[in-house]
Amino acid sequence: MRLTYEQDVRGHSVVDAQGSVIGEVEQLYLDSDSFKLAGVRVKLRSEVADALGVQRSLLHAGFLDVPAEAIQSLGQAVVLRTEARSLLMPT
Repeated sequence: MRLTYEQDVRGHSVVDAQGSVIGEVEQLYLDSDSFKLAGVRVKLRSEVADALGVQRSLLHAGFLDVPAEAIQSLGQAVVLRTEARSLLMPT
């Protein structure tokens, strides 16, 4: 089955609840049963990755997986309901 999107959000800015642009959408995750959005993978800005302690290198960006429940709106930008730091798994 082929899925199409009226608007492709890959590359759109991701803004956290504090109004900070933390990166851009790298990938969409869909629930395989319902075909609803399950989340997005965010390619973090280098300074955000460093501030969050997310591993990155000069050649590889840091990424953060954001569940759909943490997304407030999806449009010209993806707006999160929370700060990026609260999405990190406890270590």
